[in-house]
Amino acid sequence: MNQTTFADRVSAWSEGHGTSMILPWEIDSVVSFRGTLSTSPDFASGEEVLQDILVGMLDKGTKLHTKLEISTLLEDCGASIRFSSSSLSIRFEAKCLKSDLDLVLGLINEQLLYPALDEREFELLKNRFVANIQRMESDTGARSSDFLSRQIYSPNHPRYVWPSKDLLEKVHKASVLDVRSYWEAQVGLNDFAIVAVGDVADRQPADILSRISAGLGAKEIGVRNYDLAQLSEPGAFDHIEIADRSNVDVKMGHGIEILKRSPDYLPLYLGVFVLGGNFSSRLMSTIRDRDGLTYGIRSGLSGVDRQYAGAWITSVTLSKDKLDQGIAATTAEISAFFNEKTPDRLLEPCKTTLIGSYQIQLSTTTGLAATLLSNFEDGHPVERIDTYPTEIQLISAIDVDAAILKHLNIDRLNIVSAGTR
Repeated sequence: MNQTTFADRVSAWSEGHGTSMILPWEIDSVVSFRGTLSTSPDFASGEEVLQDILVGMLDKGTKLHTKLEISTLLEDCGASIRFSSSSLSIRFEAKCLKSDLDLVLGLINEQLLYPALDEREFELLKNRFVANIQRMESDTGARSSDFLSRQIYSPNHPRYVWPSKDLLEKVHKASVLDVRSYWEAQVGLNDFAIVAVGDVADRQPADILSRISAGLGAKEIGVRNYDLAQLSEPGAFDHIEIADRSNVDVKMGHGIEILKRSPDYLPLYLGVFVLGGNFSSRLMSTIRDRDGLTYGIRSGLSGVDRQYAGAWITSVTLSKDKLDQGIAATTAEISAFFNEKTPDRLLEPCKTTLIGSYQIQLSTTTGLAATLLSNFEDGHPVERIDTYPTEIQLISAIDVDAAILKHLNIDRLNIVSAGTR
């Protein structure tokens, strides 16, 4: 008898610009769900700030219920709703009892459709944004990452991080009218999707979609280009001096012209995981365990999406007296890794780790919902929830080496350090 797969249990419904998926699961009376709607902020003009502020205000009351009333409704039934901003989308997630599902779906619809966008809440949120930006000024990890982003990405790219001065100016300049205009232009039935997992065997995906998207019309959000920076000085080294820091955070990386659904993506992801993905990786076993130069070093792909390219980033924390030695040892080890063939003895344990982590994620309703939604956002079919482990398992060392040779180049690395020298 064939074993039932996750995809076999999923019921889906699409209508217009909206999609709903439900996955009945062996949990009594509880439902977890995740959702998304596409946006198209103009990053070069700072519209991501407006989106971040808007998302922060969606749970601050509507034209029908105050913030306190919504909070009381959720607390009384033990439910939760959370909104978040993710570059080209606004996401929401919730968990509730089966008996309160319609209430929670209705509240999310209300928060998207009738946000109060109150002036007082807006000013409070702006002040929190300003405080957070100012706090990051002394964070060595954030400063080195942000500076490197400006070496890798153009200002119109979702992963470009503006200098604090410019970001503060954008926040101060924003008005509640700007946020309202952004909401009117961007929030609608644009690639709208919801995934519900749990005690939903008696529900229809069309009904869930209609309840949460009622009144939301599609918006003309357009398609933008998201460029990597054209580097004039690949291999540059920059230091950001931050006083009174015992350690220095170093980031090194370069852009990679690869999208999430590229055939090279998973082999490259696996290869970089072998290099620096966890505590048993090549860089950990050499730079930390063998050389004793750091407590932590990682390497991975960052910012790769279905619609825009990302980067390969290596991060290492070093004491200031070992900064030059640590950078030299790290680049030398990466270079040696590139010049060698990836051995199966390193590849297979990493495959096992990635597959095991994935299977753990699928052991909860929230993990299942998140995975189904992520697959939808990346343009994968529902069946991908079952086939992903096999995709990982079939990657060969030849595939990994070819992807590394094609996309990664140590001579293109830009290096940024932040701390006290």
